[in-house]
Amino acid sequence: MAQKDTHSSDILEEFLGDTPRATEWRELREALRGRLKAMLRSRDTETDPAALQALETQIASLRKQVAVLETEEVVAQFVEDSIKASLARAPAYGSLDEDEE
Repeated sequence: MAQKDTHSSDILEEFLGDTPRATEWRELREALRGRLKAMLRSRDTETDPAALQALETQIASLRKQVAVLETEEVVAQFVEDSIKASLARAPAYGSLDEDEE
């Protein structure tokens, strides 16, 4: 079973190439979400109107970026799951009789 998992992982890596995996998108999203939370806390204590406006702009930008990363994560997870499902349904290499080739 471990050999099949390794083979499936190799095929998945070959197909996806340098494209970030869903877990990578999730890590990036969580990092930005952490920055967003910190900015929201800063906003609650900010008294300078100009600084508050700058924070609001940054917060809006971060919210959009978090949403984009979430979309990328969902799409990547769908692609990975689709590839895995296709591999699970595909016949194993070398399982054909020599007469059938």
